[in-house]
Amino acid sequence: MVVLDKHNIIPYLRQHYPAFDTAGAVRVSAIGDDEGDSRGLINYVFRVRNGRASLILKQARSNMRLDDDVASTDASYCPPQDRNYSEYLSLKLRRAITPGCVPEVYYADRENHVFLMEDVNYIRPSRTQLSQGIMIDGLAERCAHFLADNHFYTSEFYLETEAFRELDRCFVNTGMRAIMENWLFLRDTPTHQCPPLTRHFLPYIFAEDVVVQSHLLRHKYMNSTQAFIHSDVHTSNVFADGTQIKVIDMEYTFAGPCGYDLGYFLASLVSQYCSAVFRPFPSQGERRAFKGYILAAIYTLADSYQKRFAAHWNDEAKPVYRACPGFRDAFLTELLPDVAGFAAMPMFTLCVSSFGFTQEFEVIPDERQKLHALQLYCTLGRRFLMGRADLRTPEAIAAAVLEGEREYLSKMK
Repeated sequence: MVVLDKHNIIPYLRQHYPAFDTAGAVRVSAIGDDEGDSRGLINYVFRVRNGRASLILKQARSNMRLDDDVASTDASYCPPQDRNYSEYLSLKLRRAITPGCVPEVYYADRENHVFLMEDVNYIRPSRTQLSQGIMIDGLAERCAHFLADNHFYTSEFYLETEAFRELDRCFVNTGMRAIMENWLFLRDTPTHQCPPLTRHFLPYIFAEDVVVQSHLLRHKYMNSTQAFIHSDVHTSNVFADGTQIKVIDMEYTFAGPCGYDLGYFLASLVSQYCSAVFRPFPSQGERRAFKGYILAAIYTLADSYQKRFAAHWNDEAKPVYRACPGFRDAFLTELLPDVAGFAAMPMFTLCVSSFGFTQEFEVIPDERQKLHALQLYCTLGRRFLMGRADLRTPEAIAAAVLEGEREYLSKMK
């Protein structure tokens, strides 16, 4: 296997992908070293520009590209190198379903665990923008439509049963799933790797009732095969502006529960809300406006998903399912408690992860205020997890955020 770096990528492209012009000045930069944040980055990712075009080269190696973290040496966190080829195939499939929402893929090299794709850097990660107080028009609705479209058209509600089972067999993805199964649901980061600021959270998130419910959700994640899910869709993996989204990083994909994708994205919206309660804003009016925007996005994510999925069901579900609209309604209603429960998993884990806190918390300069934002996030996670049976509507999920904020602030006084 050829280990690629900034010095040998140009000869590699000349041999393997001559369609990219390398005759003139070409600049190669390593994402995570030369540009961007490397936290959580498990692959080696390079941006290649020739002055007229740009592409992303991604390589999986036997080690994971994580900075100073136990996961880089722990064998349980070393997924198979063929994850890149699975991601390449996943991108191709999702681009066929939602072509405007997924980067184009150009080339895959299975021998060297490399693939090439469109550089979507002409738009920015939504997490970065939201952390700066930028309200992205239509973000939640477009994400909801992306998820609903991909879930429905890769589900057994639409596909012939054998085609659905074949898709499931093609994307078992055992090695990548194990990371989420153990890191996210079991939170097995060693105690000494937990950030000092939140180390006192550990008894709270390892309370017996939380652990039991986390195991139940892990079991559902491992055994429910409703549709082909992204499994890592959060605001850093959604590049967005006021007219479009581009969703990246699909190496965790497999046939799993629809509610997981919605829950993971919901958690990254709730983190923005918790941050906005405590981080500086130019005025209180701007704080209120941003919080209102995020709260509306939380509602819209669930509401637009339900409506979009139901519309697909009505028009294109197999006859046996179209004949039973009550099943459709029950499926979509029962989905939302799962969404809330799955959201709680990253809400707990990311508070104590050795990867460090996500950007929306790191922009809070005052450590005490940052701690309050993280504590609010963690308590909302518990509210979602333990009260999820009652969270059966978009209104109920949004109300749970507001009620949790009020309760937390009242205890601060």
